[in-house]
Amino acid sequence: MTHHAVENSVQKLQQTSKYEKFEIIYKKLKHIFIGLFAILTCSLIILLAVTVLYFQSITQEAEHMSDKTLRLKLLNIAGTQEINYDNPNVLTEYNESLNPLIVGPKNVNKNVIKALTASEDSLFFKHNGILPKALIRAVGQDVFNTDAATGGSTITQQLVKNQVLTNERTYNRKANELVLSMRSEQLLTKDEIIYTYLNIVPFGRDYNGSNISGISSASYSLFGKPPSDVNIAESAYLIGLLQSPYYYTPYEEDGQFKPDNQLQIGLNRQHYVLKRMLVEGKITQYDFNQSEKYDLKNHLMTK
Repeated sequence: MTHHAVENSVQKLQQTSKYEKFEIIYKKLKHIFIGLFAILTCSLIILLAVTVLYFQSITQEAEHMSDKTLRLKLLNIAGTQEINYDNPNVLTEYNESLNPLIVGPKNVNKNVIKALTASEDSLFFKHNGILPKALIRAVGQDVFNTDAATGGSTITQQLVKNQVLTNERTYNRKANELVLSMRSEQLLTKDEIIYTYLNIVPFGRDYNGSNISGISSASYSLFGKPPSDVNIAESAYLIGLLQSPYYYTPYEEDGQFKPDNQLQIGLNRQHYVLKRMLVEGKITQYDFNQSEKYDLKNHLMTK
């Protein structure tokens, strides 16, 4: 064998040795990654199982509540003894109520509903009671303790919170709220949910400094007219109060107007609602422009 042939044989052996080493390393890395993936997968499955079990343990109250009890709790409005809550169509009871502060679809201007859904829950007529994206965002804000609060509650969740649960900020309450909200969507129609909500939600103070609840009371107290007669600008202002009623209310505790700079805060909120109505296609650009020009302060009730 020549010297050149020997060198070639040595090179081949060295190359073969390198390939073998590479293959050994590759197999080891492959086994390590497969092992890590298996461990991670098992950990996620265990975490999911624990989460599900924990969720079930803290939502027993919501799960065990009967449909009849939940429906009555959702629909109950203080001071409405004449309402027959056993009526399968409770909206008829609202429409025909002798109490002028209880109103149904025929008594509320459609602009109020447009303002509410556009600014508070634009997917109200599409979701099943909860919005996963909004929930994830709200949880993220809670975990990272951010100041900006974009909200994660649907109108259905807000109704459940006001009628069935409390305002305490706990995961227990939130978990029960989610379960009850999805159940509520099976027990009530969308219109029953939204008009019940409008009948019970707080709107701040009136020109006597008294607390007011319900869209009818708010409409009479702020503008001296029934909710069937409010225009777009007034509807947007009323709905704007809902996010923080006593912050946006135009009245002090004694019923006097707040200073102009504080009144402007409520008008800024009204502008936001009008903008949302425009973006969601609830009103035209002309309607938006006219509503922006409306001198709302001069139409507010005073002593």
